Amino acid sequence: MFGLSGKKYYLCTKSTINHTLMNIGNTIKERRALLGISQQDLADYSGVGISTVKDIERGVSNPSMETLRKVLDVVGMEMVLQVKQTVK
Repeated sequence: MFGLSGKKYYLCTKSTINHTLMNIGNTIKERRALLGISQQDLADYSGVGISTVKDIERGVSNPSMETLRKVLDVVGMEMVLQVKQTVK
């Protein structure tokens, strides 16, 4: 954590990022299964390589925001970024 102009900011550690990527990957996998589409279908529809789709679902990829947006768009999801509120 570090402060700037009286506000607190939190730095993400590598383990936090990896955990987040695993959660995103699992969510995409569950949504894809619910829609009844294969990983290959998801790759084809999103224009992303099949190996990238597999890596995202396993949480071993660090996709760009654009790649993630393409995949999420196909499964009917979107990214929402928000500033984390801190307690004073």
